[in-house]
Amino acid sequence: MIQGDIRGTEFGVADAVVILDVLHYIDTRAQEQVLQRVRAALPLGGLLLLRVGDPRGGMRFRFTAYTDKLAMFCRGHGIVTTHCRSIEEWRALLRERGFESHAVPMSRGTPFANVLLTARAL
Repeated sequence: MIQGDIRGTEFGVADAVVILDVLHYIDTRAQEQVLQRVRAALPLGGLLLLRVGDPRGGMRFRFTAYTDKLAMFCRGHGIVTTHCRSIEEWRALLRERGFESHAVPMSRGTPFANVLLTARAL
């Protein structure tokens, strides 16, 4: 297993990449670079599973954002700034980076506003 900062760790070659609840902690430029590197690591048809918060999720999103900030604070990171995008913005960014994606809501039965983006490399 390799551990490192998602912004700089080499991804190598993979059939699938899973990124859950991470990208909103890095700025938008770094998000774009990570997704470009993910696309380079995947073959045609390779799978990216990307879970993100949905800013249009109303109270659920506010609860999600508050929980994120509280968790980071309790872990000693202070007050963090997050860089959230709408689901439409994430899907547009994935298209720009060479992916076809679908959004699958994941909030049912939870207080959170999460969406799973399943994306295939084109």
